[in-house]
Amino acid sequence: MPRIHIPSSFSPAARAPETPVFELRNPRGHALSIQPISDTVVRVVHQLPLRVFPQKTNGGIAWEPAAPSATVDVNGTNGTLKTNALTVKINFDACPTLQWFTKDGTPFHADSKTRAYSFDAASGAVLHYVERENYLPTSEDEFTSTEPYVHPERNEFVYGLGESRGSLVKTGKKFTMEGRDALSYDWENGDPLYKVNPFYTVYNKKTKLWHGIFYNNLSDSSIDLGTEVDALWGCFRMYRANSGPLDYYVILGDGTLPSVLTEYARLVSPAGPTSAFAASPSLPPLSQFGYLSSSLTLAAEAHAQESIIQFLKDCRIHGFPVDGLYLSSGWCQDEETDDRNYFVWNRSRYPSPADFGRIVEKELGVQFIVNIKPWLLAAHPRYDAALKRGAFVRPAPDAEEAEAAMSWTWAAGFASHKPGSYYDYSSRAACEFWDEQIRAELLAHGLTGMWIDNNEISGLEDDEERFVGEVGVFGIKGGNVETRMGWGGGEIRVGSVGKAVQTMGMARTTYETVLAARPEHRPVIVSRSGVPGIQAYAHATWSGDNSTTWKALQWGTKMTLSVGMSFGPGLYGHDIGGFAGVHHPSPELLVRWCQNGAWHSRFTVHSWKEVSTTIWMYDDVPGISDAIRAALAFRYRLAPTFYSLYVTDYQRHGWPILKPLLWHHSVDPITLQLDEEFLFGSHVLVAPVTTKGATTRRVYLPAQANDGESALQWCELDTGVWHAGKGDFIELAAPLERTPALVRAGAILILGGACTRNIYDGVASRTALLFPAPSGDSQGSFTLIEDDGVSNDHTGKGVYTELVVSFAATEAEVVVDYQVVHGAYKLPYEVIWFELPRGDKRKLVMKGGKTERRKEDEVGIVVNV
Repeated sequence: MPRIHIPSSFSPAARAPETPVFELRNPRGHALSIQPISDTVVRVVHQLPLRVFPQKTNGGIAWEPAAPSATVDVNGTNGTLKTNALTVKINFDACPTLQWFTKDGTPFHADSKTRAYSFDAASGAVLHYVERENYLPTSEDEFTSTEPYVHPERNEFVYGLGESRGSLVKTGKKFTMEGRDALSYDWENGDPLYKVNPFYTVYNKKTKLWHGIFYNNLSDSSIDLGTEVDALWGCFRMYRANSGPLDYYVILGDGTLPSVLTEYARLVSPAGPTSAFAASPSLPPLSQFGYLSSSLTLAAEAHAQESIIQFLKDCRIHGFPVDGLYLSSGWCQDEETDDRNYFVWNRSRYPSPADFGRIVEKELGVQFIVNIKPWLLAAHPRYDAALKRGAFVRPAPDAEEAEAAMSWTWAAGFASHKPGSYYDYSSRAACEFWDEQIRAELLAHGLTGMWIDNNEISGLEDDEERFVGEVGVFGIKGGNVETRMGWGGGEIRVGSVGKAVQTMGMARTTYETVLAARPEHRPVIVSRSGVPGIQAYAHATWSGDNSTTWKALQWGTKMTLSVGMSFGPGLYGHDIGGFAGVHHPSPELLVRWCQNGAWHSRFTVHSWKEVSTTIWMYDDVPGISDAIRAALAFRYRLAPTFYSLYVTDYQRHGWPILKPLLWHHSVDPITLQLDEEFLFGSHVLVAPVTTKGATTRRVYLPAQANDGESALQWCELDTGVWHAGKGDFIELAAPLERTPALVRAGAILILGGACTRNIYDGVASRTALLFPAPSGDSQGSFTLIEDDGVSNDHTGKGVYTELVVSFAATEAEVVVDYQVVHGAYKLPYEVIWFELPRGDKRKLVMKGGKTERRKEDEVGIVVNV
């Protein structure tokens, strides 16, 4: 049985060089250290006695420099730590407790009294208990309302944990932080899932303050956000990690959600907390915002090479542009055993990989994204070669004469597993072997995108097996994750550091291989699993192997918003139509899923069925394919807006493209619970239809915004009809061909040209849709980012153009303008055309400069860059 102990009898320790500004130690060897790394971010570490529980990594804990403004004062068994933005009060007359306040004295976070820093004396697991809002009912009907409702006396709302089950609000739920191959999981109750993201945010609607907690630990863990109740201890949230130390960051930012998320993004990104922030060293190519096709079955057909080429041609024959194809694992499936032998082509199905790559990538203009996994089966023809080089995870010390750890790994079909070994991406041998296989078997044949799959490493079950620790998680040094965790510096137990570090190692190694081989091109790495910081090397991910159900469609939106509030990869979506299930999506479900997915930053149709799901499979049903074509065509035209939002919001700040309504409207308490409609950018409210048979949609229209704007006006995107935001629901028509979307006054949407082949068809045309308020004066602007969409010149050489497109409207006219903020990229167009909503008859006027007109209700600005 676990023995949970609470350390006590602490006293301040003398500060040594390169140690935190405040440290407590006790005679038993426990240390509690507090280090403000900026005015608004503070790190806390509880280190167990090293003589009993050795440090989880050989390098020890590396500390970031203290914030220059930090001061510490100690009086008896109380201490006070201050920065320019916050105060931490420390009591250590028993088990230490920390209380957190803003600089004006507003409390926002507190440890639980008497047992905040506990540990399991048998295993070395570490626990952290913090206070939460009183969970006792405030009224007899508090929890019975079926309508979105926030009780006036409820103030605390918890969000985050990335790709996790359930609603957007995580209050009162418990989660397991371990990666799993969660085929056909339950969206409402399934746990754990694919990704590990031990970060959550808390909003207090009384104080209107946000703060975040990031637990810097990738060992198996759990987070209880209020499931457990106990009258002895009161109200609490709890984090438990199987291996210490307890290492966490409290993030205040400026007290707003965007600032908290940016500070978290800065913490877990390679540039580190003191450098200029960028989510990734490179941007995704523009093509990754287009339609990315896929099918597990198609890749395993007898003549797969021919079938896939024809499939891509069929896409365009049926009126769908296509930019990518996910090549599932059938490409390396053994003809006799059905086992997947990665990097060994099935030459019966794929007689000429070089011709395959040339035809698809060069002639058809479609990028391959090839499925590869982090192991070799023991029967793999190259297993012995990798074994001799030391590429695999090391065995436990008690494994007799074993040269590598042997695990059960996926082999062929459902529940099919055979012995194999995982690569150890912390070893130079594994990184070099992996590099060689990708170069020789994929890149050399012109297949350029990598789909790193099954990288939860869930089959690695023995905590005593070892990683060699030669290469860090990020492969670099400086204030980043592996430095803070002490990753590297020699062999380390799997259970101490956690399997999930290999998820990051696989992404980093793959990225570095592809970039080194094709330095002028943006690497395309897509990862099913993820950890904090994975976006540095894998721009894209998805919700894994979902089901063909209406529930998957409905609850997928909630998950998308949760990932976005946790700084997941910037390109995110779901397998449209559903991956698992013996049935295909019905015509109605397929349409609604495509309409929803058209607003997500990643649009992929993928399935594991006897006959592949395709977006034209219901061509014989009147109206079905037309509705899907319309949704996809509009998505393609939105490409300039998608891409600009990715750069300005995600790449520069860590903010998602799709946001919950609370992002801009948390002043309205109802929005704190809304997670089936969302914001695209800042001003477009999308209410996808996710209910079978529905032909109308209730849509909530906020009346005010967090920036102080009130009396908001919302325009139906497709009709030009305006609605006053009254903080209430309206009912909108939602026939099968329509997804209700409303645009807040002040918005600008930038459209590209129509696309028939792929997304690059539309780069030479730009149209700005303006949404001035229907009456009175109003204004709006949008930052448009333009580059070649292919090379690394944007991030590497600053070759991009940034325009601020704007308007100022009166009752009589709308004056349009633009400013060049950065002008290093030559635009492929000369004119930006402007349009007003349907029915708006005001005159469009250019503010100086040269104008052109295509028709009476349009004006075009000649852009000089």
